[in-house]
Amino acid sequence: MSVWKEWQRDLMRVALSEAAMGKGRTHPNPAVGAVIARGKRIIGKGHHRRPGLAHAEIEALGDAAYRVKGADLYATLEPCCHWGKTAPCTDAIIENGIRRVFVAIRDPNPIVRGRGIRKLRQAGIEVMVGLEAGAARKINESYVKFMNQGVPFVTLKLAQTLDGKIATRKGESRWITGAASRRSARRMRAEAQAILVGASTVVKDNPGLLPSPRRKEYLRCVLDSGLRIPAGSDIVRTADRYPTLVYHCRGSEKRVARLEARGVTVVRVGAGRRGRTGGGGRAGGGGRVDARERVDIRRVLDDLGSRGVMHLFVEGGGVVASSFLERGLVDKLVLFVAPRVMGDLNGLGAFSEIDVSAIGKSHGFKIDEIERVDPDLMIKLYPQ
Repeated sequence: MSVWKEWQRDLMRVALSEAAMGKGRTHPNPAVGAVIARGKRIIGKGHHRRPGLAHAEIEALGDAAYRVKGADLYATLEPCCHWGKTAPCTDAIIENGIRRVFVAIRDPNPIVRGRGIRKLRQAGIEVMVGLEAGAARKINESYVKFMNQGVPFVTLKLAQTLDGKIATRKGESRWITGAASRRSARRMRAEAQAILVGASTVVKDNPGLLPSPRRKEYLRCVLDSGLRIPAGSDIVRTADRYPTLVYHCRGSEKRVARLEARGVTVVRVGAGRRGRTGGGGRAGGGGRVDARERVDIRRVLDDLGSRGVMHLFVEGGGVVASSFLERGLVDKLVLFVAPRVMGDLNGLGAFSEIDVSAIGKSHGFKIDEIERVDPDLMIKLYPQ
């Protein structure tokens, strides 16, 4: 179907709203919503709440106020056709006599990937794919990338002034943005399975790096090429309660043992070979360091992918932000912009490590959303 009726779009948008309720809570499963309707009238809806619980389609079938035989199902993702912790959704759809199924996007998971749609069609159910596909893909953007590439979707978040500064010349960054922005950022952390910062952020700010609400399985990651983070920092002191990974490429065995004794998982990866930037460096982005002395962040992403991390939330500072952007590893950029001006003589730039010789070679983004988070602005962008 190339042209969808507006009321069909409206029904799928309700399913998308359902899916959004599970975002950040369903890993390693996708966030899925479903609606059952007779014509324009909704008779049941639901969403996947967390792993091990019913999938969205089953929730919607259970919520239906009337018999569903002959009704339509709107699902934000292709229904599963395999046994996992729960039974296949396709079996329930067939057994309940659903007449038509509208699917926003196919499931990129190799276990499903078209098999669910094929099974429904073989049972005589009409299946139409593509309704509100863009919005559905955005809700599960990390899941889609991970299933296709095996590495995490990277969200880079920065808090900056109007003139693009993330810290003073001495590295002071508390607090550029307001309390509302900081609360919003902590909630965003919860949509990922891991957060990553550079060693300078740990040294200067001593952050806890926990999402809101807190999750014990949440990974906290530090790029620390030479293993210089203090053993007394909060992230090290709490490593026995919250999983903590420190990536390095040239740390001594003594420093490795010191961190491992506190419960930190220390991972040695190769050093970077391209560009001028990488993990480490001084706070906010000053002082260029040869990339060969820094952690190769591509290998870090490979390692996190092997650990099942689908979404990585990167919080900088400027050296780390420059590293990810320069290497084309940023999938989404979130800027919290404070109504302040710091000036070039005092402030450290968000991407000051990047050297662009011409406007045409600059890194372009497409603005997706702008929202006021009193007193700041939150801007969400995607690379062009």
